Amino acid sequence: MNTLRRFTGNSVLTRLFQEKRNVTSVRFLYNEQFLGIDRFAEARQRTISRLGSMKENFYNRMKSQLNSSVPSMIFTEDLKTVIHTCEDNPDEIETCVRMMKRFHKQNKELRFGTFVFGPVAMRLFYYLKKQDMMLEFYKDPELDGFFDQLKSYYLSMDLCFKTGMYEEIIKAFERLQSKKLGETQFPREAVVLTAGACFKLNTPETYRLATDIVTQTREARVTILRKALAFVVALALKQNKPDVGLEILSSIDRFNNTTANNLKLTALAQLNRLEDAFDILRRITDQDSPVQSRIRGQICQATLDTIQQAVDKADDKEMSHIFEQLCRSLKESNSVTSQTIDDLVCLPIEPRAFPRDVDSFSSRGRDRFPDQSFRNRERSFSEGDRDRAFGENEFQPRRRRFAGLSEDY
Repeated sequence: MNTLRRFTGNSVLTRLFQEKRNVTSVRFLYNEQFLGIDRFAEARQRTISRLGSMKENFYNRMKSQLNSSVPSMIFTEDLKTVIHTCEDNPDEIETCVRMMKRFHKQNKELRFGTFVFGPVAMRLFYYLKKQDMMLEFYKDPELDGFFDQLKSYYLSMDLCFKTGMYEEIIKAFERLQSKKLGETQFPREAVVLTAGACFKLNTPETYRLATDIVTQTREARVTILRKALAFVVALALKQNKPDVGLEILSSIDRFNNTTANNLKLTALAQLNRLEDAFDILRRITDQDSPVQSRIRGQICQATLDTIQQAVDKADDKEMSHIFEQLCRSLKESNSVTSQTIDDLVCLPIEPRAFPRDVDSFSSRGRDRFPDQSFRNRERSFSEGDRDRAFGENEFQPRRRRFAGLSEDY
């Protein structure tokens, strides 16, 4: 991906870090249920309760094994116990990391283990909010391959989004693509997080990167979630490219929730297409119109302000009168919200129940292990509409490879 490589070049990144950017408030995209953090916390509490007063003796025994002149084997259950009881102190974290490295080395030599520790370990450091350590793990040669799972990358990228480390998300996306861990170079959740990072950074470079990802994803015939597209459209509007944003929106079937409506109205206002914008507002306020032609959702006050600017620019009394009536109708029907478009596109993705599925991320070709069950499915927006992937035909069966990041313990 040439544009991605250019973007992550040293000169561009240095300039990017030094720029003073108008970055919107940090929000999280995937909640703890989707990422499996809630299940991890429950398993952690059970393990701590089970170990009880024996924890200190257990850790001393693990450190003795690590410091012994005669290398001893690290057992799966011992590493599980350490990962689920490790607290935020240097001594326990060091013990955990050393055990991970020892286990990974012996597992590469023996190749009989079946438990994939990468996502579980990442949950620990996500839980402890150690995003810097999570990023360093990818660079550690002793852990090369230990975190080669899509879920591990999603966890580290999500915490980076949560803590405002947007440049690191883009680097992780490039690293993920070079690893070729999934069936495609454009894993859906990774694309969502990368598009979100591009939106947050809001620079010409990230705009080009985001639009290139959309274009190349389409060329690869890989579906892209609406959440990612919403980020790209919102970024296009911030970069004064309303024509690009409107083109992306028009290519998505039945995309008419609150977020989509506000994005489209803003794009139309920036293009001075007031009649088209008024038509959307009428279908929101006109409850006598057929159900199939109604548009649901609320309109942001900021969106109305953008339309007002276009109306003032047009200097047309009739247009001004029509818009005034529409605004009055919207307010009377409680269809105006104080949320901004930035708030809407950054709404957390809501999980929903979904049958277990096969996750084919393992570099060894393993299909399913105890830490790879799925119980959740994300929703691209929280307004209640069904998600449709970009470029997906309306009558094709819906199919999702990734349904959540939860674990069985």
